[in-house]
Amino acid sequence: MAHGYRTLQHWDQWLHQHFLGSSVIEVEKKFLAHLLEKHFGKHALLIGVPHQYSLLEATKIPCHTLVSPFLAHERQPGFIEGDFHEIPIMTGSIDLVVLPHTLEYVDNPRQLIHEACRIVKPEGLIVAMGFNPYSMWGIRRLLSHHHDVPWASNFAHAYQVKNWLRLADFQIENQTSLLFRPPINHKKTFNKLEFLEYIGNLLHYFGGIYCISARAKVIPLTPIRMKWKQQLGNIRISTSISGNIARQSESLK
Repeated sequence: MAHGYRTLQHWDQWLHQHFLGSSVIEVEKKFLAHLLEKHFGKHALLIGVPHQYSLLEATKIPCHTLVSPFLAHERQPGFIEGDFHEIPIMTGSIDLVVLPHTLEYVDNPRQLIHEACRIVKPEGLIVAMGFNPYSMWGIRRLLSHHHDVPWASNFAHAYQVKNWLRLADFQIENQTSLLFRPPINHKKTFNKLEFLEYIGNLLHYFGGIYCISARAKVIPLTPIRMKWKQQLGNIRISTSISGNIARQSESLK
């Protein structure tokens, strides 16, 4: 686990106690509600920290589960304590998996992608979100001393995440950028810069957060044409030629 559990705990606290962290949650929840409007199923799983659990409110899927290395003091139904490297969920059992910045807090993000892909059903969906290194948030990280969250995390590149998903035989359906405002932890100033969100639609790949959705491919079954012939009286049936039944009389043999 990159940086240890203490960094994850600080990340969880930052999402809850800082205005900027709460803004990240609200922006992502609003986008997920739009993205998942037509995605249905029974089980939705979020791999992250307790204060991200509210992101699952954006989906219409009824059963919600959180997998996290640590849990909040108040244990809730659907919370599972587990390591990010080996998700304690049965293979092919989940309709939706959400990875909100989780790849930034593990030593081997590709392994976590592999685990997420393993537990998704055919036609199931994975949604991965992360901070964009090529944005004002990425610049802020370069200028920081990397002691505080979220700047202490490893910003995973969107193109790497897409490559890992494709290698796992998932089809990329959507990539969107969110939060074009700079990471200013001051509510009044942050709200004054809301116009940048509209300008940001022209600079699609430079938002502070990227969101990638990918669907598990289903390989169609191909019928096998059998190459045998069987003689039944004076009728010869050849299954190598579909629909062809040849009748031969004894006099033509």
